[in-house]
Amino acid sequence: MFRQAQYAVSRKLPSTRVILLKALPRAGRTELLRALAATMGGLDRIMNCSELLYSKPEVASDLVERAVFVDGVHEGQVDELVTFIRSCLACEGSSPKFVLVPRDLKAEQHLISGLLGVISQIELPPIQVAEHLKHSKPLQTASSTVQHTTPRPTSINSPPWKKETIWLRGGLPESLNADSDGQSYAWRKEYIESLVKQDFSGWGIDASDRLPDVLQWIANNNGEQFDDAKCATSLSVKKESVRRSLDLLERIGLLRRLENWPARSNQSMSKLPVFYIRDSGLLHAMLGIDTLAKLRESGSIGHSWEGFSIEAIINSIPPSVISAYYRDRDRNEIDLVLNSHDGEVYAIEVKLNEQTKAKKGFGLGCAVIGATKKLVVHSGETDQTSEGGVPRLTLPSALKSLPQRSHDK
Repeated sequence: MFRQAQYAVSRKLPSTRVILLKALPRAGRTELLRALAATMGGLDRIMNCSELLYSKPEVASDLVERAVFVDGVHEGQVDELVTFIRSCLACEGSSPKFVLVPRDLKAEQHLISGLLGVISQIELPPIQVAEHLKHSKPLQTASSTVQHTTPRPTSINSPPWKKETIWLRGGLPESLNADSDGQSYAWRKEYIESLVKQDFSGWGIDASDRLPDVLQWIANNNGEQFDDAKCATSLSVKKESVRRSLDLLERIGLLRRLENWPARSNQSMSKLPVFYIRDSGLLHAMLGIDTLAKLRESGSIGHSWEGFSIEAIINSIPPSVISAYYRDRDRNEIDLVLNSHDGEVYAIEVKLNEQTKAKKGFGLGCAVIGATKKLVVHSGETDQTSEGGVPRLTLPSALKSLPQRSHDK
């Protein structure tokens, strides 16, 4: 599978000396490095960080015009790696390129601060609907670190996943490629538990902050306006503690925050943001939803589809587009507002049923924000005839109708 992030890295490398590839653990960064290296001269360009640091003299002499992909950077290796990279960049007549994959958040932050001014960041999100639409062959994955519920990757010639499978299981390759929904669910449960129980003391987080409980609170209220005071009271922690946890969960890549319109402005209608669990599979694992049948019966299905659609849209549009939601004192709502750099303002309403029309409050909100384009995104398989100037589109059609990242044109 050709991931969107591969386009982004390929386009960025000619003008950037160092790229840091950010992602949730097990999102497929090693596989992406292999794909990049294969298109740029061979897999010998991929080196484990320990291997690179052990053979620095030999590597340095062979770096004149090469790109080196450095996998598995530990925090304890960062200082030595940064010194080596800066010495290579300073060599006359040499223009090496580096793509770095840190092992954890500590190494990531250390690399960013150590290579300030020369490093660019690119995110590899879990597999997206837009990637699935363009490429039917599943991404093969390396062995899982989870020992008891390791899904086996499917054959490279397997048929494409169904949209509902990506929605249920999410886009982490080992979850998506599992042999059964049960295996996928068990893998995700262990994944979440191990992810949030790491040592985050470097971010001022300890057991008293109840990080797993804050994440569960978000899952239980996915897509709702978030009141940190209410969350803090419910969990018996301080508001500052909740805010630290939210900041960390965003840094990791678990949460998507949407500000109320106009985003990044003191004139926002409300100071309360909306949070979504970015990967729908992780959301479903936290809600105990392990099959499509349970998802269809769940009272959370509407917000689940809403978050899944919004994440797919945001990952397909240019990073320069500003995303927000709209909700005023009269509870007129727009699920997603996109402000494009060319002046277009997109108002998007997400509905589960393809026959459901946008409510009156959507139209009133569109008038307030000056929406130039309006659409409803639904979970069905058929685009509906526009009524009142608002087409009701399937998610794939909606993605094609919105601004595209430059590497997708």
